[in-house]
Amino acid sequence: MEMDSSKLFIGGISWDTNEDRLRQYFQNFGDVVEAMIMKDRTTGRARGFGFIVFADPSVAERVVLEKHVIDGRTVEAKKAVPRDDQNLLNRTNNSSHGSPGPTPTRSKKIFMLS
Repeated sequence: MEMDSSKLFIGGISWDTNEDRLRQYFQNFGDVVEAMIMKDRTTGRARGFGFIVFADPSVAERVVLEKHVIDGRTVEAKKAVPRDDQNLLNRTNNSSHGSPGPTPTRSKKIFMLS
């Protein structure tokens, strides 16, 4: 999907940065289709990260390679990875020889030391 290759995760956003400011900053690199800052559902407070979607995937590629300071804070721009793909990558990276390892399971055991 073309939109996925144009979507970036932006981490370390200042609490004072709003979506308009985020869009304004990244508009300097190319046409921004969407700018969003993720917020806590109950408090409405910014969670310190968001997403940018560029019209041109090559712009997203360039943005990832540069350092960015917005409202006095250095922010991190990385390719956005869908949650399902991220889980698959984590399992692959945590196993030896690149083959998916066992899926971690939760245990109800409690260990006590005396």
